[in-house]
Amino acid sequence: MQSNVKGFWPYGFSVIVKFGGSLMADLDTCRAILFELEQLRRRGHQFLVVPGGGLPDKAIEAVDSSHPLADFTAHHACALAQDQTGYMLADPAFSSGLVTCSTLGECRTALSLDKIPVLLPSRILFAVDPVEWSWEVTSDSVAAWVAWLTDTPRLAILTDVDGVYRNASINEASSLISEIDANDLAELGHTSVDACAAHFIARRGLSGVVLNGAHPSRLRDWIEGRHFLGTRIMRTAQGGTFHTN
Repeated sequence: MQSNVKGFWPYGFSVIVKFGGSLMADLDTCRAILFELEQLRRRGHQFLVVPGGGLPDKAIEAVDSSHPLADFTAHHACALAQDQTGYMLADPAFSSGLVTCSTLGECRTALSLDKIPVLLPSRILFAVDPVEWSWEVTSDSVAAWVAWLTDTPRLAILTDVDGVYRNASINEASSLISEIDANDLAELGHTSVDACAAHFIARRGLSGVVLNGAHPSRLRDWIEGRHFLGTRIMRTAQGGTFHTN
């Protein structure tokens, strides 16, 4: 994290966690991930959770597939779907240490109270309007933008696959990329990370990881510097490279 700038609040997040909406398909798994985040918070890690669209988003996509929605409608409905997922993640049915926040100031306050803030992004997205109104832009891009906006050093994208794969060979262990330069990730196009997010990560010099949220210990291993199964996204370097496991 860069040094604080005089006159500007430091947000203090150490990791932005994009909680993939696909993980809501198994609610027991969802609860296990959130429990792991709470345990890591007690060990001093400072998270900001950006929710995916989850179940509400799937409903919007289903409508759009048969009755194509206007870009304005789809964009705003999907942003509100992220809010709905965020409310569910912070509900006592799933967690005890998470709290919903509509502004970054509220997120900072929640962090100071030893809570894990869950950003409900619609208010910020509607006010600032940073991303195009397109199905190509997903909550991955929103999470990457939030990481850049808050000067957070690391981004964890939790999804329902083990990482980024070569040639779209999902779940083929030999095709899983263990480490990739952000620019090379952008060149791959849409993978388990949306293409717009990949380009933003590369252009803004971000780094992070793509992990299967169904295995919460992988997040802990990555955060604490141990070997993990997943894809590490490295800051763009000259002549980027990628490695398979």
